[in-house]
Amino acid sequence: MANPLGPGNNSICGGRRPGENQSVVVLGAQVLGPGRPSPAVRRRVAHGVAVLRRRGIRWLLLMGGVGKAGVSEASVMAGLARDLGVEAGRVLLEEQSTSTLEQAVAAARLAREHRWGRVVLVTDRYHLPRARFLFQRMGLEVCGDPARGPGGAGRWRRLAGAAREAPAWVKVAGQAIGGRLHRAAAEARAAPAPGECRGSCG
Repeated sequence: MANPLGPGNNSICGGRRPGENQSVVVLGAQVLGPGRPSPAVRRRVAHGVAVLRRRGIRWLLLMGGVGKAGVSEASVMAGLARDLGVEAGRVLLEEQSTSTLEQAVAAARLAREHRWGRVVLVTDRYHLPRARFLFQRMGLEVCGDPARGPGGAGRWRRLAGAAREAPAWVKVAGQAIGGRLHRAAAEARAAPAPGECRGSCG
């Protein structure tokens, strides 16, 4: 499925509008265990914190549920954010999602609750077009800022990530045709985000 956002649109955020309430939203990646982030997680969180500070944004939303490591991606990400000096009161954790669509639904609920005018989405460059598309379909105003910095994926890993996105886009097309995206958008408007907590869920 072709990228409907067009080339180059995923890294354009522009300036922060005066008085606008925003959040930086960092999407999770595989973790290796409690307190053991993968290079992708380190890269995304470090970039998200840099965006938070550079743009003067109050909220940092860290997203990712429990995978094979037996610990939520968001909780491991929270430890990195704490080590980088982000105050616990500025951090929101979402620890239930296991897919990009689930993250989009949860983020839309939180955005409504906190009255965020726009979210700045941080993930790897190859993942950003699909993530941004899904977040927009859930009713969010989104700009993307792809993760960069030390620990960046090598050329072959980036190519592998891009290759994985092709079947993921096919899945999105099926969800759109089958009405799943429409139902997910309704879910996003219907109830508070599950599993939300501030700082650390302990």
